[in-house]
Amino acid sequence: MGYLSCKAESAIGVHTPSKKSEKTSNYHQRNEDSNHPIKNKIQHFDYSDLEAATNNFSDQKLLGRGSHGLVYKALLRNGRMVAVKKPSHHSNRHSAVPENEVENEIDILSKLHSPHLVNLVGFTNTPHQNRLMVVEFMSNGTLYDTLHVSQQPPNWGRRIRLAVHTAKAIETLHSSVPPVIHRDIKSANILIDRNFNARLGDFGLALRCHVDDYRLLSTPPAGTIGYLDPGYVTPDNLSTKTDVFSFGILLLEIISGRKAIDVSHSPPSIVDWAIPLIRRGKLSSVFDPRIPPPKDPAVRKQLAVIAAKCVRSCRERRPSMNEIVESLSILVKLVPLRSWNGLTNPCLMVETVGRPPVQVTSNHGGGDEGKQLGNPRRVYSDLGLRNNLMDLMTRREDETAVDKIRRRSRFKKQDSGFMNVVHGANVDHNPSIGETSSINSSRFYIVTRSKSCDQTNV
Repeated sequence: MGYLSCKAESAIGVHTPSKKSEKTSNYHQRNEDSNHPIKNKIQHFDYSDLEAATNNFSDQKLLGRGSHGLVYKALLRNGRMVAVKKPSHHSNRHSAVPENEVENEIDILSKLHSPHLVNLVGFTNTPHQNRLMVVEFMSNGTLYDTLHVSQQPPNWGRRIRLAVHTAKAIETLHSSVPPVIHRDIKSANILIDRNFNARLGDFGLALRCHVDDYRLLSTPPAGTIGYLDPGYVTPDNLSTKTDVFSFGILLLEIISGRKAIDVSHSPPSIVDWAIPLIRRGKLSSVFDPRIPPPKDPAVRKQLAVIAAKCVRSCRERRPSMNEIVESLSILVKLVPLRSWNGLTNPCLMVETVGRPPVQVTSNHGGGDEGKQLGNPRRVYSDLGLRNNLMDLMTRREDETAVDKIRRRSRFKKQDSGFMNVVHGANVDHNPSIGETSSINSSRFYIVTRSKSCDQTNV
């Protein structure tokens, strides 16, 4: 195929950008809990308010660790959930200065806003060593967790869409004026929002690509081992194709389910393992063995080819992010999204409308089995492969008894195979399948067999 493998001999450099002044900008902000854009300014927060919102930065609020500190979950006074980044203080004064990365991230994100990025909400006006940054809260963790931690690996429809979202995020950076180079594209920096869209975060190492920018030419190479372009060894080697290489590693990670660097495998580098197999045409050996590969051979080939092109040794031969987005967008149309959050059967899951915890009890052949759901926003059906919870309706407070009777009558007239209507603790039994479902909640639910499930191939 003519694609060259790059030996993953890479190192981590020290990022020492110059200090930037505080900046704010207007932008349209989309709250995760709303479908409507909200025009807002980047906010200035009091340190004490964020300290209180995180319970004095308690471990219970800790979400994880970023490139320059710890990340905490916080609930603002207006009811919005956000993530607060708190710089870590190193005892070694010769180590990387985290507050410079905070300043750099604020400076970059204050000029960018996109549904494909983890956008800036605001920051504190405290001294640099104590400056806190507030960004959008992503409720479904990272792509790394989705690929390597979750017990249910995502299917190909979900994986390809996550790859497209990430590619669009990088394209957003590269198409800005001047272009922004992220320099740390990796699965741990791809966060998943409540709608399972991938968002690119952690801009501490990002740089604007000014041709005559002294900072760009004087900043040492930096990145993460396994994702770092081997050709990026001096500051003047930096280009948008550096991010393209890292995305190629990420795409191989999505395809194979294997980590970028895994010492339990030989070779440990994903690029040194995968590219020779792709060159020999052994595509089936590259795809994640935990799930069946894509059924369409054209999809399998195209995914492998795109990844191989991204990690070419000659950066001039690597595609642009715009070309990558176009190629992956074609695959999205060929691979339908039939599942949610890694579930291999779409008929087994439905998103609930209400937040209160719900208990679902199912009787199979006379045996009772109950289970309390830990996540109040999801309900999983115990009615088998051919049954589906198609819709969850919240009861309106102003709804009269007559309205409810009319609504129930309308539902019962629908031809869906069978219909169980459950309100509160009421139970309807379907003798044809020998199962009874009861849902303890103040919500109104419909349990239905979907005709579409009979034709679903996952």
